[in-house]
Order: sequence, then C-alpha cells, then structure tokens
Amino acid sequence: LQYTRVWIPDPDEVWKSAEIIKDYKEGDKSLRLKLEDETICEYPIDLHGSELPFLRNPDILVGENDLTALSYLHEPAVLHN
Repeated sequence: LQYTRVWIPDPDEVWKSAEIIKDYKEGDKSLRLKLEDETICEYPIDLHGSELPFLRNPDILVGENDLTALSYLHEPAVLHN
C-alpha cells in the first residue's frame, strides 16, 4: 500500500520526505506522517491558512531534465530533482 508522499520543512535538512499514513478527517489538527527513517510524527496543520505540506513527485520523474515535466513544481521538488 502506497500512501501520499509529501515534503515537510526541516531545520537541518531544509526538506524531509514523508508519507501520510492516516487519512485526514475534517477537524483533524495534524497529519500523521512516517519519515524515511521510519519515524512516526504528527505534522500540525493550520486549517485557516495554507500550511499543508508540499506534495512529492513520483519517483519516475526524479532526475528529469525538463522541470516543466514535473507534476509538482515547488522549492523542495526542484531541489530534490
């Protein structure tokens, strides 16, 4: 089972990859994430702002020379590519 993958800000690595491992239900104040090192964490979300994590591109697009071919074009996607 593959979950939605996202990028979350990190003070040391700038961006960390994570998977959303629990479906969001209306009113939830956080997303349950699993980091690449298998650590489980809660990512707080602001329901009134735009503080949702950036979606991660599929692995098939990693290393793409033409950035316009990426499904999601934002800072972590460009840096990872």
